Amino acid sequence: AAIKIMTERGMEPSGSHGSALSNDHLNNDNPLASNRSRSRSSWSSSWERYLACIAITSLCLIQFGTSVKYLTTTTADTLYSQIMNLTSVQSETITTGDDKYEELFLEWNKIEQHTNQILLERSKTIIPEWMAKYVTWHQEQRSIMISNYTATNDMKFMVIRCIENQKCGGLSDRMKPLPFYLMVANLTQRVLLFHWTKPSQLGNFLIPPDGGIDWRIEGTPVTLEEVRNNTNYINGHASSLSVEVQMLAGNVDGGDRSYLSTCKVLNVHLDGGQQVIHAETLFNRWRKERGQSLPSWDGGGYLGWNPAANITQREMLEDVWRLLFQPSPGVQREIFDQMRDLGILHEKFNAVQVRAKDPRLIPSDTIQESTKLDMLENYNITPKLHLYFEHRYNNAIACLQEISNETELPIYLASDSKFGKSYYEHSTPTIRVPTFNKGDPLHIDSDHYQGRDPQDFYQAFVDVYIMQKASCYSHSSGFGLLPLRLNNNLTECETTHTNRECQGNSSFPDEMSPTPPNF
Repeated sequence: AAIKIMTERGMEPSGSHGSALSNDHLNNDNPLASNRSRSRSSWSSSWERYLACIAITSLCLIQFGTSVKYLTTTTADTLYSQIMNLTSVQSETITTGDDKYEELFLEWNKIEQHTNQILLERSKTIIPEWMAKYVTWHQEQRSIMISNYTATNDMKFMVIRCIENQKCGGLSDRMKPLPFYLMVANLTQRVLLFHWTKPSQLGNFLIPPDGGIDWRIEGTPVTLEEVRNNTNYINGHASSLSVEVQMLAGNVDGGDRSYLSTCKVLNVHLDGGQQVIHAETLFNRWRKERGQSLPSWDGGGYLGWNPAANITQREMLEDVWRLLFQPSPGVQREIFDQMRDLGILHEKFNAVQVRAKDPRLIPSDTIQESTKLDMLENYNITPKLHLYFEHRYNNAIACLQEISNETELPIYLASDSKFGKSYYEHSTPTIRVPTFNKGDPLHIDSDHYQGRDPQDFYQAFVDVYIMQKASCYSHSSGFGLLPLRLNNNLTECETTHTNRECQGNSSFPDEMSPTPPNF
């Protein structure tokens, strides 16, 4: 099916990506490790190539022997026919110019759901063996809660918590430790759950995928009072996290904290910054290139990885995210609307992400509120701030042009400021900027916006899902790294623009040029 699509559409992978369908890949003695050790072949994001990726992934799943209902009941030729039928519906809707908005959305969403389901099953073949077993165990526990609720008396739970008046960090900081959370839940044999109320219920933005991990509190015996208990609670301080995790796993004496290993509901909260970094370091230190099929400890190292699965937490985040999350219906609709309105729904495009209001980069004399600017929705753009923004945006785009061989492609511009919309909207047609109905996109960790309509916070989630579809990507650190973690293909054509100058003749005064922070 993949060969048919590529041949009929005149598509060929470029450069080293041609090895994706080579005999060496298909005949590899360890296809999982081989496939994971190098980046997944980065097909362009045009509609037909996107569908070709579905077919290629399907062939990989058949090769891996993964049991996917959709694949086991559908031959390659049938799959090819279904894909091409959907493509024709999409093309006809676009070319006729008829007002078929809902039909177009439903067909697009159908393709997205099929793609996500196939990739989810593929992720289950890539994650470490202990993690795959935990996913199955977690699903079994959820089934028991439905069939025999009294059996939950013997269950223990681990809740990743983020509530109002609690520092949780931005979206990237909250999501980076996902593999770490799964490891701790597995070590302690606890049912992993998530409870966000800041800035709103997590289910307003992300929901569990079918066949993945159902992390919702609903349907469990966990009460709101237990979730907000600050006694049965660890916060991930670097000085104690390693000891606490080993204590929770029953490997060391917990002393006056030993009750944490036996409590029914354990609340966990990493508030960003060094706590997130330490969790990642701890996770990678416990990782072994070759491990045992059953979890055990060896010199402080946590074993239980697939043999030769030499991957880090960052490389695993894409698959773990897929096990846990898919866009909520509201966010999914917003993704479609923005891509359609910006003309990139069926087009190949590049992406630029600018954290213009990063207080660590703004010169102190540029704006009085620089230390809080990233939390503000509305503010006065002074002449100095305008000059600063202008340089940051232009530099980010210049960095993209340095790495992309297709500079004529549309550019999806994601930012924390409405400045880009007004600056580029009428002067540079190739730059496509989402429209913000109110002020700047809201930071999800600001207590000031607690209680706002969940739709006011959609943009951060929409940006992540759209940017990971890009062909090339220029980004800042922090939030800008999240799309890279969720689509390893982007590593083939990406650059960080905050710590280098990409413009040949910058008009930015030297005295205002800030020193990039050490990330």
